[in-house]
Amino acid sequence: MKYQKLWVCLFVLPFVFSCTKNKKEEDESSPELFCLTDSLMQVVSLDTVSCQSLKRELLLNGRVDFDMDKVTPVYSMLSGDVMTVHAEIGDYVEKGSVLASIRSQEIANLTKERQAAEQQKRIAERNYQAAEEMFSSGMISERDRMEASRSLSDAEAELQRIHKLYDLYPTDQDTYYLLKAPVSGFITERNINVNRSIRPDQEEKLFTIAGLEKVWITADVYESDINKVKEKQPVRITTLAYKGMEFNGEIDCINHVLDQESKTMRIRIKLDNPQILLKPGMFANVYVTQQEDKLELPCIPASSVIFENGHQYVVTVSNQGLLQKQEISIYKQDQTNCFVEKGLKQGDILVNHNSLLVYNALK
Repeated sequence: MKYQKLWVCLFVLPFVFSCTKNKKEEDESSPELFCLTDSLMQVVSLDTVSCQSLKRELLLNGRVDFDMDKVTPVYSMLSGDVMTVHAEIGDYVEKGSVLASIRSQEIANLTKERQAAEQQKRIAERNYQAAEEMFSSGMISERDRMEASRSLSDAEAELQRIHKLYDLYPTDQDTYYLLKAPVSGFITERNINVNRSIRPDQEEKLFTIAGLEKVWITADVYESDINKVKEKQPVRITTLAYKGMEFNGEIDCINHVLDQESKTMRIRIKLDNPQILLKPGMFANVYVTQQEDKLELPCIPASSVIFENGHQYVVTVSNQGLLQKQEISIYKQDQTNCFVEKGLKQGDILVNHNSLLVYNALK
């Protein structure tokens, strides 16, 4: 420890010099004062103390969830065997993209029905054309002509019905049913594999597609803090993934029913997520802003505070350029700033960068 202190002094002392001119005239017990020099300014930085209004915040543990309004399950409308799968978890798919192809007997039967309906329509068209010619020649009655027209209309209606089924059941090669994405989004769940048999009545969804352009932030509020939250209350959110970045929003919904096990109440914040930075499953710190205090206190960078033996200190610079240790009392501290209750006032100048080195040299 003695060697460490000696090294600190050897590093800093060349940049400072004593401002005591007549040491003999000074009291031997008075502390030696050091001045801020141009050389010292090359290794430190200074900050001016400013007063800021305090905001009380309630810190909650939160997590990023899907916007449930943007989550779409995908089921098969036909039975069959899965031949190929074209989407994996995490893939982004456009609406109408093929997710899987399924060999289905129902599609084969539908193909036969379509071919039969097309043949029936061709026969009905020939019969109607012949009936028109025979009616013009007086060989058949109006009733017979109307009967031929009705048969043609029925054949056309049946073919149209089958074509609508093809629109409902996209096919390939007249035997494969193509399972397509009903919406655009990310594949978040997949319960389908090649050679698996599926049925339209099974409860398990084959895919889940979710849009991430909007997400929900959910947080749990302990029973003792329930009276501190309300709808439309502003919040700021931080995550481990993006240090120094904040996401701002407001409480959108409060679930007024407490969880029976944890005895907490859940709140929800809706956030726009255009760059897909927030991903479901992330943990988040949710700071709920309470009403602003009228109190204004000096605000300084947290990096300028030195902790020693349970006390907090800073190194200040006087108007004459003197460097001094100053004990302070911190009212509140966050990741970047400290609000000082005692020891500093607005306009004071203090050392920020390398303040610990200067502090040790002044000891």
